[in-house]
Amino acid sequence: MKVQRLWLLGAASVLVMGGEGVAQQPPELPPVTVAQPKPKPKPATTARVRPRPRPAPAATPTAAPPAAVAAPATPVGPRWDEPVTTALQGTPSGVQATSTGPATTATESQIIRDPAAQMGDVVFTRPGVTSTTFAPGASRPVIRGLESVRVRVQENGIGSHDVSDLGEDHGVPIDPLAAKKIEIIRGPGTLRYSSQAIGGIASATNDRIPEVLPQQGIHGEIRASGATVDRGYDGAVLVDAVHDKTVLHVDAYGRHADDYRIPGGVQPNTKIGASGESAAVTRFFDDGFAGLGIQHYQSVYHIPGTESAINNTRIAMEQTKVTGRGEWRLDGGAFEAFRWWVGATNYKHHEMGLDELGFDGTRATFVNRQQEARAEFAHVPVATAFGELTGVIGADTGHRDLNSGGEAGGLIGPSTTNRAAVYTLEQLRFAPTWSLVAAGRVEYAKISGIAFTFPSLVFTGDEPTSAAASRSFVPMSVSAALVKDLPWAVTASLTVEHKERAPGPLELYAHGAHDATGTFEIGDANLQKEKMNAVELGLKRQSGDWRFEANAYYRKFNGFIFRQLTGNLCGEDYDTCGDPNGEFLQVTYTQLDATFRGVEFYSQLDVARLAGGIVTVEGQYDYLRATFEGGANVPRIPPMRLGGGLSWRDANWLARVNFIHAFAQDDPGANETATPGYNLLKAELSYTDKIRDARSPFTSFTVGTVGDNLLNDDIRNSVSFRKDEVLLPGRTFRAFATLRF
Repeated sequence: MKVQRLWLLGAASVLVMGGEGVAQQPPELPPVTVAQPKPKPKPATTARVRPRPRPAPAATPTAAPPAAVAAPATPVGPRWDEPVTTALQGTPSGVQATSTGPATTATESQIIRDPAAQMGDVVFTRPGVTSTTFAPGASRPVIRGLESVRVRVQENGIGSHDVSDLGEDHGVPIDPLAAKKIEIIRGPGTLRYSSQAIGGIASATNDRIPEVLPQQGIHGEIRASGATVDRGYDGAVLVDAVHDKTVLHVDAYGRHADDYRIPGGVQPNTKIGASGESAAVTRFFDDGFAGLGIQHYQSVYHIPGTESAINNTRIAMEQTKVTGRGEWRLDGGAFEAFRWWVGATNYKHHEMGLDELGFDGTRATFVNRQQEARAEFAHVPVATAFGELTGVIGADTGHRDLNSGGEAGGLIGPSTTNRAAVYTLEQLRFAPTWSLVAAGRVEYAKISGIAFTFPSLVFTGDEPTSAAASRSFVPMSVSAALVKDLPWAVTASLTVEHKERAPGPLELYAHGAHDATGTFEIGDANLQKEKMNAVELGLKRQSGDWRFEANAYYRKFNGFIFRQLTGNLCGEDYDTCGDPNGEFLQVTYTQLDATFRGVEFYSQLDVARLAGGIVTVEGQYDYLRATFEGGANVPRIPPMRLGGGLSWRDANWLARVNFIHAFAQDDPGANETATPGYNLLKAELSYTDKIRDARSPFTSFTVGTVGDNLLNDDIRNSVSFRKDEVLLPGRTFRAFATLRF
């Protein structure tokens, strides 16, 4: 207890000083550099050359690129860590990232130091971001209280093409072990990808199809780690072989974990095993590149919860995906580049467990076959009366066939979604310190399926009726960000948005039990488009000894679609709805106007130079309040959080302590319970260095250890449907190592 009090006292003193610290994955610290009389060349793994430079733009004023994080005034040595990246992302070249909406970024070094099985876990405690944490193998990002169909998950610009938008129990087949970077994108840049992404985009990127030609030869890295809380271990190998203008990439990864420990015991039924592999080939030309890859992912993960543990409920997932992308740089004419992305996926998962007779087997199956294609032109800079205009115009299309079946798989019948869209994203620099980024998207979506009409929520003797149905929607969205460069390298922004999205197939056509989530879901085939009007103010500084970002936003939804707990229980069939002994919670999809308002802040302050290194104080805060018209609470909203930390780093070492306090969520939705607060304390220590032996094929390494939830606190996630019966992992220690060659 005395040690815990010392930890808490230290964290509290940090908060008084200000700064940012995210318990799971804080924004990256700036690199520490040192001037040397004879600098050594960079390792081969970092060298990049373009086969042909882009033509220079016209000599007119353009927006300055995002400022890199400045090195300390007294540099003290190089690091492998990437700089802080709080720039606005989600934009192609030609439109500066600093003008399109805030982004939260987990860099490669952060992923290496603390890998997670799901993308949502990587960003769990970032300001404004959390995750569903439904199971170790199923944790989808939640952005400012919005999840599922409102958050697009993608890898290298192509959607994840899974069924994670249909239920919290469904995992995302993108493993962070193979990722180089994970971003949470908001603002105008989201309209390049989807009108559904009202909440934002969770984007993973890697080098499977690189956009610049790497250095010749063979290079890559080996990653491995192990944890105590679940006796888990994971590993990955990523290799690039470059000959002339051809790049061959292969990677393979895997992980295994047993049931994880919680304060006072073990959380039953939380095992996970997952693996994947991919191969891709890219050919570079004088005017661009083209690449094609194939990847495979498989996972078996268990679903925690009282009933799930009794029935040994688990999900066996498998996905095969083919992706391609390329770029053609044009000489002359109105356009300077043409870019394209394609993807086709075959996805299936089985929800398995004991049936009523005690036999183990498949109880439900979900199948998703999906294709996607996008193409865009980047036009040459255009001189206007207001300033220079740069940007892109593009179009995309997609097709999705979705179905579920089995004894407990009557959630949704065969459903087909077809969509097509056109979009534009432009930046206008109309004064030396002013710029405007604007995006627009018009989309057509047609969703066909089987619509059910239920006579009442409780069975009274009449059976539901069904009929084939088809709904068409034309969501139209616009988003604009006005950016002002202020003194002291500070940037202010004002973002205004009107976004629309079509209901998803589950929201329209759900009509039965979902075994893994323990819900009996009823859709509404008459749902209308969901519309959002939003305004956001932002202030940030990316360079110097004090780096920060602060945002305040207000979002007004017209016809917000949500799942409402009715308070009734059901069995696997409708004729059991109203039975007090039913095993499924009944939920209905409905629409109400809603208002979301919140604030976010994080910062890093370099306060001292000690023992050849830099001492940095960190801090964060985020708050969200979401209510329906009339004052009722929107369900499953994350709590207010306050955190801070202290770190020291030099040329090789990084030591960091972070503390975050999540306040109680005392504003639950209808038929929800309040969620108590928790304290999350984390400490990490890592060492990175080059391998200077000329005979060794290896160039550098990183080793370290991380301790998480060091106070062994009870952590319940207010966003989760299973928060009342499932705790997140208790105290854990993880050792990790990465070897580069």
